[in-house]
Amino acid sequence: MKRPTPAALPTSLTKTIENPETELCVTIFSDRIQILVSQKLGKIGTMLSCTHEFSQIDNSHTYHVENLLGNREDALNSVYARQIMEQIAGLGDGINCPPLLLGITLKGKSSQQEFKLIVNESLSLYQEAIKIISSNN
Repeated sequence: MKRPTPAALPTSLTKTIENPETELCVTIFSDRIQILVSQKLGKIGTMLSCTHEFSQIDNSHTYHVENLLGNREDALNSVYARQIMEQIAGLGDGINCPPLLLGITLKGKSSQQEFKLIVNESLSLYQEAIKIISSNN
C-alpha cells in the first residue's frame, strides 16, 4: 500500500455503533495507524502496538503485539490488535503495512458477534479514511 503524502495527514474518522454502545476513531498518520475503541465514554484503558513483518524467504507473515499501557492480563485486547492488523495488511500488498496503535476499553468480555462487528467497523472506517487520503493526493 502506498503511503499517503504528509499534506493529506492526519486524517481522522469516528463512528458510534450500538449494542453495546462503542465509539470508534481511526486516525491515519504518515508513519502509523491509530484506532481507538471505547465502550466507556471515550476513555482508553489499554494501548497496544502491533507490527507486521513479511518474510520473502518463506512467504510468511509475522505479527508482533506489545502492550504499551494498561491491562496486561486480558489477552482479548491483543487478539483485537492482531485481527485488525491482519485485516489491514490483507487490504494492501501484504508486505508494506504501517504499525497499528490500538487503544481499547471494553465493558466486559466480547461475544463473537461483537468482536466481528468491532473489527469489521474498524476496517470499514480505515478504508474510508484511505479513500479520503487518496482523493487528496
